Amino acid sequence: MVFKLLYEEKRAKRTESSGSDGGGGGDKGEAMEVEGPLAPPNRRKKMRHQIDIHLHALFAAVEHGHVDKTRTILESADVNVNSMNSDGFTPLDVAILSNNAPLVKLLISFGAQEGNKFTSPDKLGAHLRHLLHEAERRVLDLGGETSNSHHHSTLSINRGSISVADSERSDKTLALWERRCKGLKKMLLGFDQARPPDTPSSVSVEVTGVSSVCVSYQEPDSSSSPQCTKYKVEWSLDPEFQQVSGSCVILDSKQHSLEVSGLAHGQRVYFRAFTGNIRGFSPAKVSVPAFVEPSSWRDCSCVKTERISSDGLALLDRLFSEMKNERPDLKTYNEPVEDGGGDCAGKRKKTASIKQLFTAASKFQKHLKRGVFLSCLLYHEDKVLVTNEDFLPVIEIDDTYPNSIYQDFHWLLKVSCTWEDIKLLRNEMEKSLSNSNTSNHFRVKLLNASLQMQTALSIENIGQLYHRPIKDSEGTIVIPLINYVKNVKSISVLNSRWLPLSKLTKTKRTNMCTENNVSEMLMASVQDQITYHQVSRIKLSKGLYLGYLKMRSSVDLLQVLVPSKSPNVPPHCKIRDNPHVTADEWEVLRSCNSSDKLSGLSEQQRMFLEHVALTMKRLFRYMEVTEDDCALHRLYDSEVIEISPEVSLIMIVPPIESACSVPGQRELLLQRPDLLPLPVQVFEMVHLGTYQRSLVSKYSRLSCILQLDTALAQQGHREAFSNTEVSLAKERLSRLETLQSRLNTTWKQTRWLLDVLSYARDRMATQCSSVPSVKYLLSLCNASAEANTGSSCDQQLLN
Repeated sequence: MVFKLLYEEKRAKRTESSGSDGGGGGDKGEAMEVEGPLAPPNRRKKMRHQIDIHLHALFAAVEHGHVDKTRTILESADVNVNSMNSDGFTPLDVAILSNNAPLVKLLISFGAQEGNKFTSPDKLGAHLRHLLHEAERRVLDLGGETSNSHHHSTLSINRGSISVADSERSDKTLALWERRCKGLKKMLLGFDQARPPDTPSSVSVEVTGVSSVCVSYQEPDSSSSPQCTKYKVEWSLDPEFQQVSGSCVILDSKQHSLEVSGLAHGQRVYFRAFTGNIRGFSPAKVSVPAFVEPSSWRDCSCVKTERISSDGLALLDRLFSEMKNERPDLKTYNEPVEDGGGDCAGKRKKTASIKQLFTAASKFQKHLKRGVFLSCLLYHEDKVLVTNEDFLPVIEIDDTYPNSIYQDFHWLLKVSCTWEDIKLLRNEMEKSLSNSNTSNHFRVKLLNASLQMQTALSIENIGQLYHRPIKDSEGTIVIPLINYVKNVKSISVLNSRWLPLSKLTKTKRTNMCTENNVSEMLMASVQDQITYHQVSRIKLSKGLYLGYLKMRSSVDLLQVLVPSKSPNVPPHCKIRDNPHVTADEWEVLRSCNSSDKLSGLSEQQRMFLEHVALTMKRLFRYMEVTEDDCALHRLYDSEVIEISPEVSLIMIVPPIESACSVPGQRELLLQRPDLLPLPVQVFEMVHLGTYQRSLVSKYSRLSCILQLDTALAQQGHREAFSNTEVSLAKERLSRLETLQSRLNTTWKQTRWLLDVLSYARDRMATQCSSVPSVKYLLSLCNASAEANTGSSCDQQLLN
């Protein structure tokens, strides 16, 4: 309405000025009458700047209470829903003052917020009355009537002395101002009748850091409560709030939580919240619990330093800089891209030289006979790259293999984090072959096969290792690599094509008669490889989890049991959305071995114990632990495992007798298809590669190069002859060993699983009287609480 009034008045003035001009003025007046798309470009640009058509339409729809038209404009037009009109109102302000509840809810759903031009309801009311007074004065000036005047103004225009066109224009302007008066009266009436909303239905507060908390609040439950358009949170050191330490107004009514930081560590702080609208705020509602004390579980633990800290990453950077001084030929480290899933195919290799064009290309294998092979599975959406023989790209590593492949396989896990250094590692490792180290001979062949695969596929990053080598009954081994390709055009390989996975699976099933052949086993595992690659990079949602440790040992491997749908974490259940554990919570959890120590618990501590107990029951049910065995389990109480800033774990371990299964021992748990045994080294690389990718990449690169350089330095020290050569070789070896020691110390600090494994095997920890009692924890959980939450077990597992 305001935009239209201004536009009509300006248009009338332009017409009057053009009519007073001569013949040239008539041309100008005719040009000014042109509107919309027919206007000259410079004119259209000026009009758009003065009047936003879509915004004008939005305010008009809101003022007239048209819900459907408002929705259409918001969905189809690029308009700022929080724009203010010339009166200082947003669309939401107009809807609230018009007492149109459906329109208010619609605008809020599109992100509308209350305007912040007026600091108090009294100033808003005074502004409305001023606008109405001005509108009524204009109506009187134009010869109209208002509620305060039932006769024509003495200042009315003498209609006999003006033209018909001017009279019609004056009547139109008068009608617009009368409509404005009517709208403002309606808004003023809505303002006078409005009242603040009811108090929030709930207000809760929880500690999220050593100096931060999160306050959550919900709108009133009552259907008769006026619409809530904003919230206010206050905090104080005084329970009576006689002196407020801080406050915050939240204009976004869809935001139901507020992070408050900068609080004093260990100091008691009280919180309360209000709901509000244009008429002010509701009475306060005190939070539950009424106060909190920002703290951390480290305050009552001997573990004071973070496992993954910025200092550790900075140390790796310093080690790399020192390593680069030893090796100027090292490439600069590039941070890995955090894409949450598979990587792209990697950088394209440089254009082949003339010499390379006449070099025989690596030949992909199909009929895999006795030996060791390297395969690469590249996929894009539902397509897989195969050779013309509908087989995965496979390159032979060696026609023989060492007695145990796992040590070299775990070494290749680290190499797969630094594919850009393959040629450097291969060249340097070839220098050390004179010492007849069988392992080095085979690893050189592994690197050669990887280089051949990079060249054949014209990519640098050939992917992530599958969690195990594929081996048939005849001893033939395939080491699978998997990677996701974002753009199929980035892969240009002769004698290859992209085949739909469904067609490949159908062909595989038709041709597969037995699984004794490693080729058939490789093709049969294509879907499993893709699934593993996809789920192994998915992070848990933010929260605190209860994890379960189960091990299986063999002659040359120690494995941990993980969910097949999330192999980067142990089996788990979610306790709550807040990953932070306070000192009070951790202290009461560690001391819950008798009822005497649990007397006088705070509300926050009791709620925490109940949540842990309920989660424990769900986890035991999922892991198929009998009721008799539940009480024999133990909580790992040395630390809360913070695997990332958003995810934390509290681990629970079985009794020593059943913590680790041995060869020949058959357990139903190990035969479940939804659980997967992973070697400890594989799990750590997958786990840290998901949550601490930068750290793993830096460590792997440094470890591979340092391990190789240290071996070469040891060889050089043995071969040194003169005193000068011996001194130089000894000095270089000492520097490299120091670097290796510092690297191992940093890496060991991140390996929380080793500490949990040691605890699980420690009989002394079980006999200690201060160990938290799982039996007593479970006794805190009553049957009704379990019935209310037990049905959500499957949904919360593997969340």
